[in-house]
Amino acid sequence: MAESYEVEVKVPIDDEKTIERMIIKAGGKRLNSEIQSDVYYDHPCRSFSQTDEAIRIRARAPDNDLPLPTSEYAPIELTYKGPKVDKTTKTRLEYTSGISNLEAITSLLHHTGFKLVATVKKHRVFFDIDGITVSIDNVEGVGKFIELELIASSEKEMQDAKNRIISLVKNLGLDPLRVVRESYLELYLSGLTK
Repeated sequence: MAESYEVEVKVPIDDEKTIERMIIKAGGKRLNSEIQSDVYYDHPCRSFSQTDEAIRIRARAPDNDLPLPTSEYAPIELTYKGPKVDKTTKTRLEYTSGISNLEAITSLLHHTGFKLVATVKKHRVFFDIDGITVSIDNVEGVGKFIELELIASSEKEMQDAKNRIISLVKNLGLDPLRVVRESYLELYLSGLTK
């Protein structure tokens, strides 16, 4: 199995409608909107918060009359995310597999010692800008963000993806210095401790 890296940048936003207009002006095409429920687990023998890894089950549901995009993973997926490999973006190794039986995979994780950490829910509106997946995310208990993502399979592709994404951040009139490297789970958990 070839390794794939998720090259991702997210920036906090205040006004979703203004950001949507900026995305459309930059050539973005609206794809779909959906509700995502992400359930995170911790490993029984090490702390993912210390190793910067994640195991997540994501359940996706359409938020409008449009169906979910065709995907080998929809509507339920199991994902492993490795530690971040970049100092400025949230680039990390990622493996995802579709699952057909949510109860079975949840039971498997519980019976093998994985512990439930948190459930993060979000509303996402997706766009495509020249192959870059862009979403406007409203994350319960965390806030609103624009997220830009590309998948890379090599170090050169990672650098190219990072450059394209940062260029688009600037083109959208956003400040690359406001990029947030923490995951939504990290932001959610830090909000619980405040």
